[in-house]
Amino acid sequence: MSDKPSPPARVSLEDVAQRSGVSTATVSRVLNGSASVRQSRREAVERACEELGYVINRAARTLASRRSMTIGAVVPTLATETFSRPLASFQQKIHQSGYTLLLANSDFDPQTELNEVNKLVEYGIDALMLVGNSHHPRLWERINQQGIPCIQTFSVDQRYPSVGYDNQLAASEMTAHLLALGHQKFGVIVGTPPSNDRISERITGTRNALAAAGLQLDEANLISSAFTMNEARQAMFKLLDGPNPPTAVICGNDLLAFGAMRAATERYLRIPGDISITGFNDYEYAEHLEHPLTTMRVELAQIGLCAADYLLATLNGEDAPRQTQLKPELIVRGSSGSAPRQR
Repeated sequence: MSDKPSPPARVSLEDVAQRSGVSTATVSRVLNGSASVRQSRREAVERACEELGYVINRAARTLASRRSMTIGAVVPTLATETFSRPLASFQQKIHQSGYTLLLANSDFDPQTELNEVNKLVEYGIDALMLVGNSHHPRLWERINQQGIPCIQTFSVDQRYPSVGYDNQLAASEMTAHLLALGHQKFGVIVGTPPSNDRISERITGTRNALAAAGLQLDEANLISSAFTMNEARQAMFKLLDGPNPPTAVICGNDLLAFGAMRAATERYLRIPGDISITGFNDYEYAEHLEHPLTTMRVELAQIGLCAADYLLATLNGEDAPRQTQLKPELIVRGSSGSAPRQR
């Protein structure tokens, strides 16, 4: 007779139902993320699962339902709030419906993005979230072959489901604000690889607003290779040492604006007395900087929520708006002011 202990019996759905005082059908609905279960019963089931150590058999469920209960997302970078904040709200929303987020980073490279999407599809994702509308030529072909719901974010794209905003208009509004303050010499600091349609559209918006005022952006004053705070700092030095130093600098996001401010301060320039600097997105710290930052406020969390709402509704066979356009808001703070007088 062996003294080897017997393995513990596997906890069943019926065990959870008995512990929580509900039917097995209710337990199943809770575990499948149904919204039709009362909160008190949902909490009872979740508590019973925790107490009993119940673990869902995902493989069996996938075979039975033909769903993996996973949703994929591919973003260009996780280094800024621009994408981390929408992802947080996106994950929270889909989690409430029983889905798990599978996340990948493309590093702004279309081929990497395509490779990551292929891997996510191989893992059997039920839906997908992407950023922007510039992708590898085969990306949408791959998505359509699989027939999985997909939504693009941060850009408005009439061809496919998307949630975003008009980047050209947002940049035009920021430029108009600085023009109204009397600025005529502009600089732009951004990071814009070919796949970043959002920044490309904003550069176009800035150029259009300047052209309407009879001005143009000096090519030497457009620096498109700054992705970090220190790179923005170096970019600012380059602008200040260039042939046509600007009095107003428009940055691609608030992190770059902070780097530009550091460089201006190191050159003993007054902000905004000698130079105005603006950002984009309105990160949490923007209003708490030494020179509170003028920026375009984008409801980053709302982008994630709208994307999740679309995918969840589509997965449930419900109608959902294919296009959601948000409106960025110009937030004027102390980093922008009247252009300095010509000496």
